[in-house]
This record gives sequence, C-alpha cells and structure tokens, in this order.
Amino acid sequence: MRFLDFGKRPIKLVSAGLFVIFVLFLCLNAFNIKPFDDQMVVQTYKPNKLLEEVRYHLNTYDIQVDLDPDGKEIMCVQELEYTNNTQDSHDRLYFHIYPNAFKHERKVPFPPEDMKQAYPNGFSPGNIDIIEVRSDDMLLEYFIKGYSEEILEVHLPKDILPGEGIELSMTFKVTIPNCLGRFGYGNYTFNITNWYPILCVYGKQGWHTYPYFPIGDPFYSDVANYNVKISTPKDYNIACTGNISSVTERGDKKLWDIEAVAVRDFAFIASDRFMVDSKKIGHTTVYSYYFTPKTGKKALKYASDSIKIFNKYFGKYPYNQFSVVEADFYIGGMEYPNLVLIDQTLYTTDQDDFLEIVTVHETAHQWWYGVVGNNQIEEAWLDEGLTEYSTLLYFKHRYGQKKMDKMKESFMANGKYSALPIYVQGKEIDETIARPVYRFPDWIVYDILVYGKGAMLFDSLYSKVGENNFYKILNEYYEDNMFKNATLTDLLYACEKVTGEDYAEFFDDWLYDE
Repeated sequence: MRFLDFGKRPIKLVSAGLFVIFVLFLCLNAFNIKPFDDQMVVQTYKPNKLLEEVRYHLNTYDIQVDLDPDGKEIMCVQELEYTNNTQDSHDRLYFHIYPNAFKHERKVPFPPEDMKQAYPNGFSPGNIDIIEVRSDDMLLEYFIKGYSEEILEVHLPKDILPGEGIELSMTFKVTIPNCLGRFGYGNYTFNITNWYPILCVYGKQGWHTYPYFPIGDPFYSDVANYNVKISTPKDYNIACTGNISSVTERGDKKLWDIEAVAVRDFAFIASDRFMVDSKKIGHTTVYSYYFTPKTGKKALKYASDSIKIFNKYFGKYPYNQFSVVEADFYIGGMEYPNLVLIDQTLYTTDQDDFLEIVTVHETAHQWWYGVVGNNQIEEAWLDEGLTEYSTLLYFKHRYGQKKMDKMKESFMANGKYSALPIYVQGKEIDETIARPVYRFPDWIVYDILVYGKGAMLFDSLYSKVGENNFYKILNEYYEDNMFKNATLTDLLYACEKVTGEDYAEFFDDWLYDE
C-alpha cells in the first residue's frame, strides 16, 4: 500500500490531502456518471502450466456470497478443503476474521488523526458474525479471540496429522461499515476486502495470529485456490481477484461465478456505476474500472505499461487478468491479488503524477507480495522497499534515466527520507527499517523508513552489483519464491547465487540503526 509521498513538501502535502478529501465529500453528488451496463467482464480461467502444477497442493475455499447493498451486509457460506501441509498435528485451526477490527470505535485500525477521513459521516461499525462451523454435518466448537475479536479458533473433531485433511463449512454474516478504508463503502463502491475467515499462517513459532494493526499492511497469508459465487443486484458490476467465468441474470439479481488459482487472498469491489476499459498485455488482460473517464483510461495505460515492464525485468506475471479500480478509498492505493484499489481523489483532482506513481506502485506489488509473499508485519520492508524501488525502475524504462533520477529526488534521500529530521523536529529517532509494523511510532515514520529508506537500500544494491546482476537477482528471487512466503534469507540466497558473494553485512548496514 502507498500512504504518503512527501516529495519536498512534507507538511503541505498532508494538509492538501485533507483539503482534497473535504472538497470531494462536498462535491460527490454533483457527478452525473452513467455506467456502461453492458460492460460485464467475463474471462474464463485459461489453464496455465505453472498454476496447474501449484493448484493441486493448495487449500481450496468455496464461498457463496449474497451482497445486499441496501442492508449493507453480505451473507456467506464458506467451504474449506484443508490439508495439513505442516510438520505438526493440529487439534484446532486459527482464522483471521478481520471485519471485527471495525466493530468498536476505540479499536478500529486507523490512527486517531485519520478518523475523519476514514469515517466522513461519523463512526459506522462493521463486523463478522459467525453463525456456525461444521464438519461432516457435525457442529464444531469455536471461540472468538484477539484484541478486537479478529481471531477465530475452531476446535477439530480429531487431530489432523501431517498430510491429512478435513473439510470445514462456515456460515457467517458480514456487516459493511460506512468507511473509506480498505473495508467498507462510500458513495460509489463497496470495498469487500479482508472479509472472510482466512487461515492464519502456521510457522516455526506456531500460528501467526496478529491483530489488525493501524500502521502498515498487517496481513500475512498462504496462497490458496478460490471458487466464489457472488449474488448482486442486477445493476451492479464487480472487479475481483481471479477470473469471472460467467455472469448469469436471475430476475433482479446477477450471479457471478469466479475462479482464482494460487492467490494469496480474495477481494472484490462492487458498484452500480462502474465503467470498464481493458487492454491485453501478453496473456494478461488489464482492466480499468472507473467513474472518471479521462483518468480511468490513463490508469489503464499506467497499469498496462507497468505489467509490460515488470514482465520483462522481474519475471512473467502468471495470471490471466489484473484490475485497477477507482474506489472510495482515502489512503492512496492498496494491493490485493489481481486487483488494486486507487483513491478516487487521484482521478478527480488533477493529480496525474500521483495517479501514475500509485498505480505503478500497487501494480509492482503483484510481484512483491502477490506472487512472492512475505510476512508484512515482521518484514514490511521486504515487499514495500522493493516495490517502491520497482516504481522508480518503471520510470527509468518508461521515460529514461533522467526521469528516474528526478523521481529519486522525491522518493529517496533528497525527498522523502530528508523529511525525517523535519518531522521529528530534532528528537532522536530509531532509523531501523527491519522491525515489525507495531514498533513504528506512526505512519509517517513508517513511510519514510520502510518506503523511502527501503528504496534507497535497493538502489544501493543496484549500484553495487550493476544493472545486469541486479535483474538476475530479482529474477532468481522471483522464480525461487513464487507462491511462497519469502524472507530476507531468500533474498540473500538470490544475491549470493548470482554474484557468488555474501551480502548479509550489506543488508545489516541498511536495515539496522546502530
């Protein structure tokens, strides 16, 4: 996710953003946008050798969804085919149920200073109500845990040994808040993200049951397969993770049939006003969902050019589709598999430069987070720093070295990073990048260090190993860790494999403030 870009105006840009939000809020109803009712995206999943090899080793979620825009809720039935691919037996499973993070005003995942932007109409609660959990028609015992009741602990009827499996069925209702964050609705879109019970990652330390922290992208998940059927009112369109294989009209409803293979999460954005444009890049169709035609088409070009450049220099994007969505979302941009949300104000307030930067940044996340995952709570720099630097590389290959050099001034040492002393006003501050999101004092310090200094790290690596070796390292890192969760160790391995040298000390010098 991209939160702030200071450039050389750290204070003015923040205040300008607040002003833009305010003006947009006053003017939303002035737009008279007519949707393209006949532009339903349908693209059947096309077998891909790589994805086919992976899919049979993954857990599978089958979810039936009934979206009720008037009631601001969704009713769901979820079937999970779970195989224990760990080395330990389990008598219970743990799931993130993120909507509960929006349940209590004092616990929502926003800093206090963001509350008016997140809830322009005042606080609106959201939650997930688990109605029942079953296995083989047996009701299972479960418990809701965590700081904001965002962890679901399901007790299994028997121990599941390594290699064994179980099928679970869950019935639940999700209440959607009037919120302009990742999850919620505004005047134009329903942002249905991080919305269903998703398995926690199991590692050497056990189950990773992190809360929904207010700083960073506090998500960590394994790839899985998804078969999702979504019922919406007839006049709604959706952008989503995966391939929409069919859209069937039944009375005043539409039924969307979606298949997503080997993805880290499943998200969809629904609206009754979407316009859609598309462009084919290799085997991938890039879609732009928008309400503002001029900039909606620009977003399509930025995303398409990104896919083309990143395919060449990082490795082939393995999926058939990718969607960029203009959404009611105040935080700039946010990545999900095959799908990114972009703040509507970037489309409507003559901010083409920022629209391009944010679109490219979120597209780069399809490689660094989407395909090659990582623990975004403990090692946020690993995807965000590399994604920020990937954005700079886009500008080099799209416009030339001079453009990249100019962008570096605002992204790195002379821009964002130089804002740190101004922001802290002479106070001593820990510049360690390699720390969990909950160890950063606020969003601004997080952004300056994880994004800004993180990009500087990769720029230094680029200079040290040279362009040719740098791209070989990224290719190696990408190919070795596709559909997995990578760590610094994996990146160090790629560096050593390409150069024959140990880069542990190099990374330590950048990652830690000593």
